[in-house]
Amino acid sequence: MLASIKQYIDELNPENGKVCDLFCGSGVVSEYLLQQYDVLAVDIQNYSKVYCEARLTGGIKDIDLHGIESTIKSSLVRKINLNDYKPVLDYEEECKKALEQGNLEPMYEIIEKGSLYAYLENLEYADSALSAELAKVFSGVQKNIADRNNSIDSVFVRYYGGLYFTYKQAIDIDAIASYAFEQKEPLKSKMLAALMGAVTDVVNTVGKQFAQPLKVKNKDGSLKRNLAHKIKTDRGMDIFEYFNTWLSYYVERPQTTHDFKVVCDDYTTALRNLKPGDVKVVYADPPYTRYHYSRYYHILETLCLHDAPQISTTFPNGKGGLSRAIYRNDRHQSPFCIKSKAPKAFDDMFRYVYDAQASLILSYSPFDANSGATPRLLSIDEIVDLAKKYYQHVEVVSPGQFMHSRFNRLDNNYEINYEAERLIICRK
Repeated sequence: MLASIKQYIDELNPENGKVCDLFCGSGVVSEYLLQQYDVLAVDIQNYSKVYCEARLTGGIKDIDLHGIESTIKSSLVRKINLNDYKPVLDYEEECKKALEQGNLEPMYEIIEKGSLYAYLENLEYADSALSAELAKVFSGVQKNIADRNNSIDSVFVRYYGGLYFTYKQAIDIDAIASYAFEQKEPLKSKMLAALMGAVTDVVNTVGKQFAQPLKVKNKDGSLKRNLAHKIKTDRGMDIFEYFNTWLSYYVERPQTTHDFKVVCDDYTTALRNLKPGDVKVVYADPPYTRYHYSRYYHILETLCLHDAPQISTTFPNGKGGLSRAIYRNDRHQSPFCIKSKAPKAFDDMFRYVYDAQASLILSYSPFDANSGATPRLLSIDEIVDLAKKYYQHVEVVSPGQFMHSRFNRLDNNYEINYEAERLIICRK
């Protein structure tokens, strides 16, 4: 859609004024627009700020990728973690061998209940307790890390090891993150962006996202044998291999003659801070269903915050227990995803953009009731009506034929018409 978005921005912005990418996410749109315009990139998520800084900042010369890898692999943080978590690393190797021989249960238990965070915090899983074998292994780790059980440098192995990654992969992620946070900008952001790319490549979930770990059991409680191959493949990936590939990408980004600024803040705050004329066009791609985007990126947020968050322990159905996905308890909840708040969220956006004397291009996905897709909280017509409270000239256009990917699985892609996106053009 990039060319279509830029086409309308060009039309609304003949003098090549600054453009605001309001919900900038991974920074792809901002990077594309930066070829011609000064850009203000805004998102409330910290991982987004890192991605944008990495994409928009020009390349860095003379980076020794092999030297960086060697330094991280020999770092004190990695050595300590490899020693502290040796009991669970050894046990996981046994589980891998069992999986190769057709015994699924030990490895599947790790995927289902392998978060050391839960054990260390004395949190219970909703369904059942750990096996005696896994509990013994966790007890051994607990003794090893008695004075380091809140270390920032082992967050990934404690929280997400087992569930999303092997414990070894998680230790390597912790080591790379620790090294990245010791670096100055722009290398720091480029390393963290590269690590996010690697983490997304190797994570052992359906569709390579972080909304939840694999569901290893059928409804009748039997184990899903068809997952074994995927588990072996994903859990055999080397973090450093993918990290190096992504770091090469980010340190070789082209230089630009245009200015940019990346702001990590709420959209209303960012818009209210704009003076009339600061930007000529705002491009906005807000959420449009009840599903909060942050559930797909909570692990990336933790990586970029480099903290040890408290984890949600309540399920939506009210039952107690550890949240299966290990969600941060401060995970962002967008008003655009809450039915009672969505109308005001859109109204505020239109009002503040209008007050900034800017035109607005809103990207929105319409809803076909026959598609099986998730209903939208507001219809296109309702959004247009809100826009017309502030803008006299509002039109809805199609940027072309697109189909939204649903976790890279064809069986999750409904039979829909391919008009999967609309642009709502609001001319000042």
